[in-house]
Amino acid sequence: MTDLGDLEMTVVTDAAALDGLRDEWEAAVTADPTPNVYLTWEWVTTWWSHFGAGNELHVVVVRDGDGIVAIAPLQRSRPGVGPLATPILQRISPDAGDYGGIVLVRREDEAVEVLVDHLEGQLCDGAASAVVLSRLLTDDPFLARLREALLRRTGTLAAQEAELEGACLLTDLRSGFNMTKQAKKHKIRQRNRRLAEAHDEVVFAYHTGDDLDVGLDRLLKLHAARWEGRESEMHGLLADADREAFMLDAIRALDRKGRVRLLTLTADGRPVAAELDFELGSRLFMFKGAFDPEFSAFSPGQLLHHRVIEDGLASDVDVVDWGRGDQLYKRRWANGERQQVTVTVTRAGLGGKVAAQRLRVARGLARRIGR
Repeated sequence: MTDLGDLEMTVVTDAAALDGLRDEWEAAVTADPTPNVYLTWEWVTTWWSHFGAGNELHVVVVRDGDGIVAIAPLQRSRPGVGPLATPILQRISPDAGDYGGIVLVRREDEAVEVLVDHLEGQLCDGAASAVVLSRLLTDDPFLARLREALLRRTGTLAAQEAELEGACLLTDLRSGFNMTKQAKKHKIRQRNRRLAEAHDEVVFAYHTGDDLDVGLDRLLKLHAARWEGRESEMHGLLADADREAFMLDAIRALDRKGRVRLLTLTADGRPVAAELDFELGSRLFMFKGAFDPEFSAFSPGQLLHHRVIEDGLASDVDVVDWGRGDQLYKRRWANGERQQVTVTVTRAGLGGKVAAQRLRVARGLARRIGR
């Protein structure tokens, strides 16, 4: 336990203590002014239950007299094989969820200082060779404060930033966004009319609670139809059975908190398209979509995007976050963008350079052998 003034830091290292954080974590995530659904207790703990075996929990919690100030959901792992395996600290769910970062509720400067002090101690004591903070958005207040804190420690720590490919797009519904113009631009009225003329019954339906699995089943079947014959090209959480199982469990856990928006479109009872998104605070996170290629002439994905954004406006959503990737269909709706970086922190000097090189080699070897 470390103290800085009236701030107190603890590190959660076992599953029982992590479970005990549920209510406090929920309150912190809800109070975070820059909400991130991939930092919710449901997402983090579900990933840990599926993939945490062999690693060690290292969740850093900073509190003051009013409760949690910050949470950094980290784990201790050893990427690589054999003598090249390198002990590091990295975020839980490093390969699942569009964004990393930490839950940062208030007293941001002080909380980040406490966290970086702790990470510095881990590196200088040899408990970790590197700290890898992945998928940090360039507009995230945490990244700005992390950079400042690391700059003050240039004598003991070294940091490398790697920019990830592709922009992360968003639609700010507060900054001159005109839904009528967007609907006209995407020919929503015409496409809805054509679909209705071709089919007797066209239904948009949200799925939650007892009906959630109906929507999930449609999504999975549509995704399979969309990628039939090209399975080897698939990436992400539907690329293999283990990751799909995690995704479904995480969705069900988030749905119990009222954070899932799963919308499907059917024509004469036949599933045409499905759109799965998450909502946290006033932000809507676009997550996964699929459609039947036989209906592509109607642009069903655009019809669902329009409906989701229209309904979001009605429920006080301020920002539609399109996640990682700057595909054209996203850009046509977006009015803002930012980048992502991964920050790798080591000790300063030759020892840190050697540790960074070992990590690069270990990861490259692990990728080549499929581990």
